[in-house]
Amino acid sequence: MVKAQTMSSRERTHPQKTAKESAFHDFVFLIGPGGVGKTTTGKYLSDRIGYDFVDLDEYFCSEVANIRDFISDFGYREYVIMNSRCFNDVISNCRSNTVISLSSGFLIVEEADEVVEANREYIHRLGVAVLLVPSLDHQKAADIVAKRQAGRGFGLNELEERKKFLERIKIYEGFLKHTALSDDCPADTVDQIVQMLEFHPAKHGAQKASGSA
Repeated sequence: MVKAQTMSSRERTHPQKTAKESAFHDFVFLIGPGGVGKTTTGKYLSDRIGYDFVDLDEYFCSEVANIRDFISDFGYREYVIMNSRCFNDVISNCRSNTVISLSSGFLIVEEADEVVEANREYIHRLGVAVLLVPSLDHQKAADIVAKRQAGRGFGLNELEERKKFLERIKIYEGFLKHTALSDDCPADTVDQIVQMLEFHPAKHGAQKASGSA
C-alpha cells in the first residue's frame, strides 16, 4: 500500500498538452457513473479506431492500490487527489492517441473541489468526452446500472447505487454535448460514437502506425 500524499498547488496543475495537434482528437474520454459500460466500450472503441486504451480505475489499482482499500485507509479526498495524479501520469506517458475510461467520480465535486475543477478544465482542453448511459430515461437507466453494480460482487447496495446514479447523471449531462447509449451491444455503442465524432478508423490506424514507426 502506498502512502497517500497531498498534492501541492503546483502538482494540481495538469501538464500542458505535448502531443502534436492533429485533425482528430488526441484523447477520447469515456465518462459517466459506475456501471454504464465505460471499460467494455473503451476496449471496443480503441480497437475500432486504432487508438490505445487506458482504464483509469485499472491503472490506479495497478500502480497505487485497490481503490476501496485506499479510500478505507486514507479517505475519499486523498483518493480524489491520488486519482488525479494517476490521470496526469497516464496523459504524460501516452505516446499515441488514446481512449481513456475515467473513474465514475472523476468529474464530480464531492471532495477536493479544486482538483476536480482542474480535471474538468483539462478534459475540455485536451480531447473530447462522451457520456455513456444505458437509457435516456433516467429512472430506467438507474435501475439498469444499480443492478449491474450490485451484481459485481463488491458488496455494493442496489438502492445506494441507484441514488448515486441519479445524482451524478445530472451533473454529467451538464458537462458535455456527446451522449451514447450503452444498453446491450458494445459494437452498437461504438458505431454511435464513431459516427458522432466523425472518426475514420482506417485513417486513424494509418496515423497511429506512422507515429509509432
